Amino acid sequence: CLFMVGPNGSGKSALIQHFVESHGNDKIRRITAHRQTAFDSDRPNFIYPDRGLFEQQIRQWDLQPDARWKEDHQFGQQKQLAVLFDLIDKENSQARSVRDLVRDDNICEAKKASSGLASPFGQINELFRIGNLTVLLELSKAGDILAHHRSEDKFRIAQMSDGERSAAIMAATVLTVEQGTVLLIDEPERHLHRSIVEPFLSALFEQRKDCAFVISTHETALPAANPDARVLLIRSCRWEGETVKSWDVDLLEAEADLPEELKLAILGARRKILFVEGTSSSLDLPLYSALFPDVSVVPRGNCGDIQKAVKGLRESEAFHHVKAFGLIDKDNRSEEKIHKLEKEGVFALEVCSVESLYYCSDAIAAVACWQEKSHGSKADELIELAKTGALEVLKQNDIAERMALRRCERQLHDLIISKLTGLKEQIRKDKDSRLSVCVNLPYPEELEFFRKLVADGKLDDLFARYPLRESDVFDKIAKALECGSLRNYQKMVPIRVQNDENLAHKLKGRINRLSCALDAEVLVSKQDEP
Repeated sequence: CLFMVGPNGSGKSALIQHFVESHGNDKIRRITAHRQTAFDSDRPNFIYPDRGLFEQQIRQWDLQPDARWKEDHQFGQQKQLAVLFDLIDKENSQARSVRDLVRDDNICEAKKASSGLASPFGQINELFRIGNLTVLLELSKAGDILAHHRSEDKFRIAQMSDGERSAAIMAATVLTVEQGTVLLIDEPERHLHRSIVEPFLSALFEQRKDCAFVISTHETALPAANPDARVLLIRSCRWEGETVKSWDVDLLEAEADLPEELKLAILGARRKILFVEGTSSSLDLPLYSALFPDVSVVPRGNCGDIQKAVKGLRESEAFHHVKAFGLIDKDNRSEEKIHKLEKEGVFALEVCSVESLYYCSDAIAAVACWQEKSHGSKADELIELAKTGALEVLKQNDIAERMALRRCERQLHDLIISKLTGLKEQIRKDKDSRLSVCVNLPYPEELEFFRKLVADGKLDDLFARYPLRESDVFDKIAKALECGSLRNYQKMVPIRVQNDENLAHKLKGRINRLSCALDAEVLVSKQDEP
């Protein structure tokens, strides 16, 4: 993936047009920003009898300079119907392959082929789910494409919302192109809500690793969510008549941060950004993205990085209308320090770390209930196995001692720092060359407290207070819940949050201060909007 980002009028669409004109004979498919998404029919009744000939005509039109800014009315709707034609053809082609194997009595190969095939309609529906779209598509026996929202009645695909049709056409286009195609997508966020764009498109790109993507976008969450991609920052271009002669650009390598001036230039809409600790591969990003789908969640390294990012955006809020928030680990911070940070827009977790949310009793129960629906295992039995296994691990003396030491180490660090307040003045007054700081060692009490929590079976309190990722207790829980691996469990929790409003509500309650702040900002934003 190559993302092209820059302010309006910098020449992004013109650069895509230049690419098309320079590589007219290559395998290229363009999705324009002014694309038509509406169509009258649910069945691709082609005006053009030859699909290949129609594709050639489309390519000829794409080479015309006018194609940058207007749709050819002769082909507008037929382009979308052609995509539906390709989608149905791919679905039927897979079915025919399996049918031919069965007809030849090659049952084993037929089973292998059918189990290894990903149905195009199934792929699109999975992409919809990942992108928080509730609509589903299916191919009727009559050859029509129908849509429905879960248990609701089916309706024509032409009656879908603009955003749903846009997502369906884009997904169908990408899934049906030939291997090795370069897809040029101009403003993929058109008609799509911000909470949909990032997960939907990231998953779509992942489906076609055999292709290349050049994406022109104003949505900075897309490059952030695809750290392996490169970013082309387009600052401006130079026109001569109706043709661009040159562009002023910077190529940012993979994982490079977008410059601050770019963010100020292209973030024009009102929205909220939540900076969290870690990187794009950390546990924070998927969970908080699921909990707050209307918020752009951006990993920003450590606590200091988050404070700087929030401060920078809040101080320049009048220019870009972005409301910035930060979320950091509690790390034994005092209530006084926590309240001070909150005034700056940075909130501390009310538990030890993000793992405290992933492995709390509410999350474990939600995963166990899903496993019961999926595999038939009894949820209550799975929960009991997970709890018993976790407590067995935590009863080990070395874990109790390590956790007590880690907790005390942080407490002593903060206590000593507080004792050194006014150190310069103390040095001036004290004639002795030595300085003593007297503190009580809380280790025995902490060790006893840890063991008591284990004896009482209070897993939530243990997970909320101690950094237990340094033990194998989480692996034990994932195994007891029949998830196969720790990674699988960690993937399941955000998915459960997306599909279980009750779980989302309970987890938000465990980070109540941040949740209330974000909700309050939503109310203010709605009042501000016309």
